[in-house]
Amino acid sequence: MERYFQWNSMSSGSGGGSEEALVVCYNDCELSPTQVYSDIEKALKYSRHLPDCVYIVGSSSQLSVFKEAWEPHQHRLLDLLKRGVKNECVRIDQYVFLEWRNNDFISHTLDGGKLEYKFSAKKLLRDGLKALVLKNNVISTAPSGHSFKHPSGTLNSIFIQARELASDEAELCLVGYALALEYSDKLKKASKVYIDTMGIHTFVKNALMRVGSKAEIVNFHSYAQLEKMNPPMEDYFCVVSASTSGGMAKKMTTRRFREECISTLIDRTEAGRLGRILLPLDKIGIKIEVKEDDGNTLIEIIGENFSAKSKPPKSVVIALKHRPENLPQVHSHFGLGRILGFYDDNGSNKLLFLDPEQMLADKEFCDWLDAEIDWSVSMATNLIIHSDDPGSVKLAKMVHERLQKRLVDKPIRIEPCSRLDIQKFESITGVLVVTVVARDGGILREISRDLRAYIDAKTPRRFLAPIGIPESRKAWGQLKSFLTKNPSPREYGFSNWLCLPIGSDSKENAWTRLTNVGTKAEMVIEGFEADVSQEVRNGALELAAELIEKYRHSLLPTKDGKDLSLSHGFLFFEADSEISERYAEVSQSAVYLTIAAVLQCAREHNEHGLMLRPTGYESAVLSPECFQRFNDNILQACFLRSCLPSELDYSASPELSKLMKEMLLKVFSRWDKQYGDASLEFAAALATGTLKLTRDDTTILLNESIGLHKEKPSSLLGLLLMAKGKDFIN
Repeated sequence: MERYFQWNSMSSGSGGGSEEALVVCYNDCELSPTQVYSDIEKALKYSRHLPDCVYIVGSSSQLSVFKEAWEPHQHRLLDLLKRGVKNECVRIDQYVFLEWRNNDFISHTLDGGKLEYKFSAKKLLRDGLKALVLKNNVISTAPSGHSFKHPSGTLNSIFIQARELASDEAELCLVGYALALEYSDKLKKASKVYIDTMGIHTFVKNALMRVGSKAEIVNFHSYAQLEKMNPPMEDYFCVVSASTSGGMAKKMTTRRFREECISTLIDRTEAGRLGRILLPLDKIGIKIEVKEDDGNTLIEIIGENFSAKSKPPKSVVIALKHRPENLPQVHSHFGLGRILGFYDDNGSNKLLFLDPEQMLADKEFCDWLDAEIDWSVSMATNLIIHSDDPGSVKLAKMVHERLQKRLVDKPIRIEPCSRLDIQKFESITGVLVVTVVARDGGILREISRDLRAYIDAKTPRRFLAPIGIPESRKAWGQLKSFLTKNPSPREYGFSNWLCLPIGSDSKENAWTRLTNVGTKAEMVIEGFEADVSQEVRNGALELAAELIEKYRHSLLPTKDGKDLSLSHGFLFFEADSEISERYAEVSQSAVYLTIAAVLQCAREHNEHGLMLRPTGYESAVLSPECFQRFNDNILQACFLRSCLPSELDYSASPELSKLMKEMLLKVFSRWDKQYGDASLEFAAALATGTLKLTRDDTTILLNESIGLHKEKPSSLLGLLLMAKGKDFIN
């Protein structure tokens, strides 16, 4: 997790112009001067431009570290200060630390000079809360034709989810500081703090910790329990999570809760409201027009969850905007013959396996490795641990050779992770862990746990994982956090060259689902009746089962048994790259990895219209148009195999289901032509339940398609019969 959260704040200057501050708010972590320099440098790098001043929000202990970092003898301080100079003109005039002490913020200029800027802590924190609202999608807008029904009974087009305000520890601390600063007098006196949902429990708890209060937090579960409550005799305070109408605060006053003891975290406006509002959206420039219900489908809000009578899915068309940033580099190093699969020829149970042999000899990678060793690997390192695969063994030897040249007088050992024991750590002063390709990081986690058991936490260590193909960016961040966090004041090191999230690593996937269906073919033979002769039906199901077994390490073939392949002009191959010039050599697994990475990029996309990810009230599916745009048989098959079943579930949308039905009818009727080369893959997706249409469309599709092929046994007919008999099997 990040140590800090940053944002920018604007204010009117004394000379009539505007002044801008970069604000860095730390979580409750221990800091070192080295981390101070790297954090501020990184924050300045990600700021849209150089600010007039920098404010740091933190604790008294963090202030001590910053003061140490600003002492004149610190050699890195001058480098940091130079970042605030542009064209020989000082742009960042001052660094100010806001220390939280005695329930308020105290300003300290780190250079010891007079405070030149007059940003108030309340103003800075409110701008930080605005940044969180925008970053974390706190405001939900109902899709077209829908309205939210709030617990108060209000019907409108928006819903504010206060629980989404913070997504990590630094963001949580920002909310805690804002609450503590605004309501410190009430929170410190209260023996009980009432909240309307558990979603804000951590916010209130953090604020209570700031003011040194041990008040009990009581959740009254929105309107349901409020009717049964009366104010306590002792001091209390009430925090409402969010409101668009002010109804909760009004209801509380009718239950004799005092208005001065009621606060709402986020409200659309503070005009006409009872109690105090921490963040009125109209005051920070977020104007929300509330539209009353006009006969729309209702999305009922229960607490902070949704329950909808109808949830039409959002369809997403895959486009160039979904190309992952690192995809071209992965194609360059692994695209031709270095992506192995599926479950075959790799000696493991992995769906895909990257062969790093070519990458390890690449000059670009070797330059990165040299720089990483020079700049990041501790000079105390005298042990290299590697995972047991051949690529990691070779990388460990490369690292050892380079390290030994730099540390001539220090012997450095190499050990495989499978042969570690406590005796081998008796004289260890620093550890470097090497694995060339990491998926979910299982091996790295095991090694990390062993190291924590065998050696002191203060012994430096670094994890070197040049290639990452995780499930998601979030999963990669969690792995990095697991490996680097430790009880010492400093984090362990983590080095990564290329990271390409490629989606789920679950044991249940398109291959396992198809294998399971193939084993149940005889159940269809025994118990399923269809408008096909028994001889043809039995023969077709046997052919389908044989096909599934034969092609369990690849995609299903065309009618004449040819492998699915790629034609020229694939959108996600760089036009001038080697892979785009040698299409005949591109493996099925390389195409699959590409599509899987593109889909995962779509799931994690920040733009709502391009995001292939469901929300609490809206599902998301792959648009049927994608199968027309990407009409190579292998691309259609890879979409079917790499999509989650929910992303191919058109049963909730009659319009999308009909489009998919019409396309599949054409595909199955043209099995013997190029247009229908992916027929077996489409039929398999129906048979496994990966691809779903409405019940009526499914019946029409299967009846017509089976009728076209019922005269003689075929693997396609067998898969269609499996799809028709799926309900019987289940």
